[in-house]
Amino acid sequence: MSANRAKNEQFQLRLPPGLRDRIKAYAERHGRSMNTEIVRILEREFPEPWSVNGRVAELLAMVRVLRGGVSDTRIDELVTEIEDTVMGIMTGRVRGLNEDSLEGIKEIWERYSEQIEEDTQINMEMDPEEEEIYGISGSTAKYIHPNDEEPGK
Repeated sequence: MSANRAKNEQFQLRLPPGLRDRIKAYAERHGRSMNTEIVRILEREFPEPWSVNGRVAELLAMVRVLRGGVSDTRIDELVTEIEDTVMGIMTGRVRGLNEDSLEGIKEIWERYSEQIEEDTQINMEMDPEEEEIYGISGSTAKYIHPNDEEPGK
């Protein structure tokens, strides 16, 4: 047995007549195995639950990227709403969290705030090309190809 199969849980499944053929046809049409197709559908229908801390961290990471982009009132409103919600969690306006979750969110907020401060400092030192790249990717990484005369060529 391969190492990969040993890690995955196996389950015997009885399918109604014709269902196997439909799954197989659909999977083949999309270049997937039947197993991959069944797992894909089950994952969509039974998603993994989120932890409060994990979800807040993911949202704040997304907000950080949005902050780096071009200013748009809708994006600015979304960023404000998410930040206000996290602030509401920390101040007790949003209720129902246990103490451990609340402490975890405060730590996440602290890291987020530090990153925003760093981003603000970086933004003050960027040239126009860096600002454009940062607005697209949230990074100032430069992919320079010395033999190219113009970017994108």
